[in-house]
Amino acid sequence: MNHRPQSEFSVRVKTKLLSHPKTRSVAAMARALGFARNTVSIAINHPTMLPTVKAQVVKYLKIAA
Repeated sequence: MNHRPQSEFSVRVKTKLLSHPKTRSVAAMARALGFARNTVSIAINHPTMLPTVKAQVVKYLKIAA
């Protein structure tokens, strides 16, 4: 199995989620944004996919894209 390192964006999102006052998981953030968990996960882990979802994650967590 080939493993690739997580992107810098992915690490920033996951780190911010751990300290976020309302949501501490991708599933909770997805519910808050009105998306399926899988959709948000793809936007976080695959930088070029789903740019509109990624933009909403950035805005929700108040982090740099």
